[in-house]
Amino acid sequence: MRQFLKVTLVAAFLLTGANLFAQTVKLGHIDSNELLSIMPEKEQAQKQIQAKAEEYDKQIQEMKAEYQKLAQAYIAARETLTEEVRAIKEKEIQDLQNRMQTFDGFAQQELQKTQNELLRPIFDKASKAIKDVGAENGFTYILDISTGVILFHADNSTDVMPLVKAKLGLQ
Repeated sequence: MRQFLKVTLVAAFLLTGANLFAQTVKLGHIDSNELLSIMPEKEQAQKQIQAKAEEYDKQIQEMKAEYQKLAQAYIAARETLTEEVRAIKEKEIQDLQNRMQTFDGFAQQELQKTQNELLRPIFDKASKAIKDVGAENGFTYILDISTGVILFHADNSTDVMPLVKAKLGLQ
């Protein structure tokens, strides 16, 4: 009987402690993708990234046109060419193909680098605003609902989007 009383008291103490802890946690949530989509800096960065992508695409298209022209000329004249000239033409075509592949890889890396350079400050600004809102309003946690990693979303969780938008001066 004494043992039962001890277990009951310990269980009551633990449940009371858990209830007290649960009452001090203030949860908030935000959709960071939505926040980023309304930030004017992101639209400007996207335009710069798109312009650079179009520039690289234009260069790749020019290389493809040159490749097609070279390949068609080779196919049309192949039967009349000597072995040595044929080998030289095939090497030219192969070299151009290699340059195209190298340039494509370079363009992809440069676009990724440009995207990181332009978007990192925007992500940092949004993150700082979310952290500031959390600290100023006493939130214990602010969850990002755009990631899909949330296991539980209570009805009493506060959407902090309006507070963060106000912090950033957005509507």
